[in-house]
Formats: sequence, C-alpha cells, structure tokens
Amino acid sequence: MGGHPGPNDDPRSGPWSAVRMAEVLSGFVIGYGLSLLFTALGALMLLEARGRSPYLARAIAPSLSFAMLSVPISIVAFIAWTAMGMVMGALYKGARANLSGAGMGSPNWIYTAGVVLLGGCILGLICYMWQRLPPWRITMFAIVTVGLFGWAMPYLAEQARL
Repeated sequence: MGGHPGPNDDPRSGPWSAVRMAEVLSGFVIGYGLSLLFTALGALMLLEARGRSPYLARAIAPSLSFAMLSVPISIVAFIAWTAMGMVMGALYKGARANLSGAGMGSPNWIYTAGVVLLGGCILGLICYMWQRLPPWRITMFAIVTVGLFGWAMPYLAEQARL
C-alpha cells in the first residue's frame, strides 16, 4: 500500500502515459509542423493579397514586413493546428480501437479514407465559395495536410507505441 510500485506495475501503463496518449501526441506533433507551414504560406498570401484588396490594404500597413506579419499568424496557427491535430489523433485512436484493418498504405484504412474524404470536401467547399479553382498554394497545402494526417500521423503513433 506504500508508495513503491509492485513488480508487475509498468510506469508506462498509467492513464496519462505516453503509450496511452501516443495517437493524441502524434496529432499534436503533426499539427505543430502544419502550423509552421501555414504561418509561412498565410503571411505570404496576405502580403500578396494586400495589393489587390482595398480592405487588406487598410488593415495591413504597407510598412509591415513578412516577419512582423508572421508573428500573430503563428500564434493563432499554433493553437488551431495543434488542437486540430489532437482531435485527429483522438479520432485515429477511436478508429484504431474499433475499426481495424490496414490498407491504402496506412495502418488503418478506414481512418485514412475518412481523412481523404474530409480533405476533398473542404477543398471542394473552397472551390465552390470562390467560384473558381483555389490558388496552387492552397491546393498543395490541402494535399500535404491530408498526407500528414492520413498517413504520417498513424505511422508516427504506431512507432510511439513501440
């Protein structure tokens, strides 16, 4: 009853252990990487759009540099993308526990197919809202996001369990 662990107690098996949280932590890592990419692309696109939009020309000072604009974008992107990564990690954990089956180059093909479908729907919604194809940067970012959440995150979570 003391504070000493028994011979069969594994410190990695607690409710908050890294092994039990591998999927969520993997989602956090992938989300952090995406936030860095989003910061660079978002700042670049805002600076380019400032010359075409009177609203952005008033909202973003002409003297504002790329680095100065990147700071607030990075703060918001870090919070948003890491939160989304943790949600995607939790979804993968649920899919891994309830819907087994490897396929499509992923440890869980149902989860990966869901990510691909979600990414396609979001890209389709962007095309519908803009009434044209989005800029190539948005399309490439969507493809990278689907690839990282759909394939890299499951493999990262599986490696964290070893």
